Amino acid sequence: MLYKKIKIERNVSEVKLSCGETAEITFTIKNFSRLTAHLCYFFDEIPYVYVFEDANQIITSLKGRELKYVTYKIKARERGIYHAGPVKVKTGDPLGLFQIDMEVPADLKIVVRPARIKLTTETQPGFPQGNLKINNPVYEDVTMRRSIREYKNGDEQKRINWRASAKFGTLFTNQFENSYNSPFFIFLNIAKEDYELHSRNYNIEKAIEIAASIAEKAIFYRQRCGFSAFAEGYPFLRPTPNSALTILDILSVIKPIDGKCGYDPYMKFKNQLPAGTLFFEIGPKEVEEYFLKLAADKHINTKNIGALKKNGK
Repeated sequence: MLYKKIKIERNVSEVKLSCGETAEITFTIKNFSRLTAHLCYFFDEIPYVYVFEDANQIITSLKGRELKYVTYKIKARERGIYHAGPVKVKTGDPLGLFQIDMEVPADLKIVVRPARIKLTTETQPGFPQGNLKINNPVYEDVTMRRSIREYKNGDEQKRINWRASAKFGTLFTNQFENSYNSPFFIFLNIAKEDYELHSRNYNIEKAIEIAASIAEKAIFYRQRCGFSAFAEGYPFLRPTPNSALTILDILSVIKPIDGKCGYDPYMKFKNQLPAGTLFFEIGPKEVEEYFLKLAADKHINTKNIGALKKNGK
């Protein structure tokens, strides 16, 4: 009865964190039978990830119909996709006559994204009617009326709010929000032969972290984000809404490729991108410039390390 009635359930099916950060893993243990398991040992198998204080192994007792929550903290040292489970259970019957030894699948997917780094990404005005506010009437969004004010000589007739004017017996002019969109596009070069051999692996990982930082900024600014890479098996992705999260997942598992990148990525992709797209190129030169700025304790942004191409050049 205990063998059939002890159940393990995950509260979530997937956990996402950045490399070097901690996260909490939780699962629920429930004894659906009326019998008491006086001594239960639970081990949540989770390879390749550091578990604080070995808290994924617990010894407890379970009364009949009792439910318990188990929580422990983990830290991942390398990006990638890992899995927790199965949960191994060892216990016995109340009289101590029989031993119960079983495994419950309870799979949990753990996505470890690239580490967060010190990098600032600034947007630049693209095209009107977006999420980014700006004090420039050139980017006026006529679909978002901010307020009305009294009419001033020289105001355009099409801006007059006729309903308010009729109600108050004097002319009023509409005022609109000024906003713009600035789509992001990230090109990542992790061709092995473009990086010096003695620091290849470290610099490639840093290039991936820079790309991830830009994708996170796209989420922060609520901008569309596209992606392409000279890497193992990753296609061209046009800037689309809510795509930055997908790009972060790609960067969690992306792998370098043999050879060199033999083309200019901007010239290759510029005609496929929306007007006003910010083009970010990350490769060995940008990584080297990042380290130079870091060593000099200077402010680091995508412009001064060369990742943001000025006027598409």
